[in-house]
This record gives sequence, structure tokens and C-alpha cells, in this order.
Amino acid sequence: MQEELSEALGQHVKRLELLQQGQIGDIYLASVEDQRYVVKTSEQTEKLAIEAHMLEDLYEAKIRVPHVILSKGSFLVLEYIETMSQAKTTQEIEAAKLLCRLHSVTNESRMYGYYYDTTIGPFPQKNEQTQYNWTLFLGQMRIMPMARHCYDSGKIPKQMVERLEGLCRDLYKRIDMRTIYPSLLHGDVWSGNVLFEREGACLIDPAIYYGDKEMELAFILLFGTFGETFFNVYQENHPLSDDFYENKVPLYQIYPLLVHVALYGGSYVGDLERILKRLKV
Repeated sequence: MQEELSEALGQHVKRLELLQQGQIGDIYLASVEDQRYVVKTSEQTEKLAIEAHMLEDLYEAKIRVPHVILSKGSFLVLEYIETMSQAKTTQEIEAAKLLCRLHSVTNESRMYGYYYDTTIGPFPQKNEQTQYNWTLFLGQMRIMPMARHCYDSGKIPKQMVERLEGLCRDLYKRIDMRTIYPSLLHGDVWSGNVLFEREGACLIDPAIYYGDKEMELAFILLFGTFGETFFNVYQENHPLSDDFYENKVPLYQIYPLLVHVALYGGSYVGDLERILKRLKV
């Protein structure tokens, strides 16, 4: 593999160290001359190509992400981010500033989804670019496809799928769409996907699409990615909707919970059941 990578880069890779096992393949640290790169490998080459495309789109939108060095076949070579230790408060301030910029990016068509299908972890994210209705997009392109995947893989019972179908039919009654517009979302903001360097925060492993920006915030609350300082700074630019905590948080946590049910099953099924009961579904 070292020889293959050297040939693809046109540079001699002096050393290749395994960093971790990713969800679709192994991730390495490559030492090349006086530089280091992160190298993602996978037989699922189309998913690596999609990740490269997403990172390039975020880079063009002036959002700090690792620069794509090379995307070729089973290799995705990325800039190595030199992280540094920072106080929790500083991290939350920098993350809030970066996500405020990200969520200020919209599209001219005012449609939800994206220009091509993206991914979240090992799973596809369908992104029809014909949907002006946020609640239809959330139900038809996010919640129900993942619910069906969970059912097909034996992770949730049919009754839960039927309850989710009923909820999705009525989402328009539960979400006030008058103040929602398409914001560019990272889609997977857990602590491992936000790095901190000298210049501020950097996002990795995107799962992008255009959606309600509060979808991202509900995800952050679900996994405790950031706390009070983050939300205080964020709200200076994007005030939260009046029904955010009471209404949107449980509704918007359903999709990421389903993704985690699909990945890990177990306790996440119980978390999903608690949310459905809270919503009286």
C-alpha cells in the first residue's frame, strides 16, 4: 500500500502509521518528505469520492476543513490538522463562530437537500433537490429511509416504523416553517468531528445537506458536543426559535438516533422510544 500511495501522490511515502479503523476503511498517517497527510482507505471508493466532494464544497464556502490533497480510487489524502490543547470555553467559542458561518450559507434555489447524494458514516443520504418543503424533506429523505433500514436489519420492530410514518405525515402540523430557510449543515457534529488548531476550529467527516440549522443544534445537544458557552455565542448571530427546546429538539433528534440505532442498536433504541413517548407518538 505504501508503494501504491507513493505512486498516486508522486512523492515517496517514508512511513505509514495506522491511526484508527474508520467506518468504511482504515485511516493512516503518512509521512512524506517534511509533511504529514491523513490517508483514508476504502474499497467503497464512491464514498471516498463523495467525502472529497463534500470537503471541497465546504472549502469553497470558506469553512475550515482539511484541504483535499488527492482523491483517487481507494485513497483519500487530506491535509493533516495540527491540533492544540485549548480551554473548553475557547473551544466552544471557536466552534460556535465556525458553525454560525456555516449556517449562514444558503442556496439560491431555496431548496432542501443537496446537489448530489451525500453520506453519513457508512450510510447514504439521499438529497433530492426538488423539495421546497422542509417537513416533507425531513420525513421522506431522512427519517423514513433510515427507519426502514433499521427495520430491515432487525434493529427496530415494525410497530415503531409505523409510529414514525404517522409522525412524518403530521410533521407539518408540528413545525412552524415560516421562519425556516435552508442552511448548509455539517450533519454530524459530535466531538470527534471538530478539531481545534491555533487558528480556531476545523470540521472533519462531513455529512452535508441544506436543512433547518436547528437540526445541527439538536444533534449537538443529543451527544453533548458543546455546552452553554457554545449556545450563548451561537445565539448572538442566530437566535433560537421559540419552540426549539420543547418541540424541535425531540423531533430533530430522531434522525441521528436512527443512524446510531443502525450502527450500534442497543441503548439507542430505548432513547428513540423515550423521544416518541415524549412526542406522544
